Amino acid sequence: MGGYGGGSSFTLNIEILMERKYPSSIDEMLSEMEKHPDKYKHLKVFLRRENSNGIPDFGEEYLAVSPSGFGLYRINSADYQNGRIILSLTEVSTNKAVNYSLDINNQHPSCIFIRWKDVKNMVFDECMKSKLNDNDLLELIG
Repeated sequence: MGGYGGGSSFTLNIEILMERKYPSSIDEMLSEMEKHPDKYKHLKVFLRRENSNGIPDFGEEYLAVSPSGFGLYRINSADYQNGRIILSLTEVSTNKAVNYSLDINNQHPSCIFIRWKDVKNMVFDECMKSKLNDNDLLELIG
């Protein structure tokens, strides 16, 4: 009998924690992002403290870019399970529902997301700096 009183269940719990390489909840994920900002910088576009729960604003639009193409998507919901962020999206031009799962430990995912609001702000800023007629660019952000 061990003198520490932990027995085999203590060993099992340590092994489970050692095997798990991801936070167990969205709150724990946000805490980990604050502790290790470089490790999770690829997730900051979705998980941030701007709003009270850390998840993106539903209805917010993102430009998704992958090796096979790009598209504009609106976020309907976000969930976190077993080290994955699961996004329920709608493709804006077709209104087609899509699910996307992002492994939190993959710092180089095959698809990157850029907030559409940020793209529009960059285009607007460039148009304001330019002396050229940028009406075509302004249509993009309209």
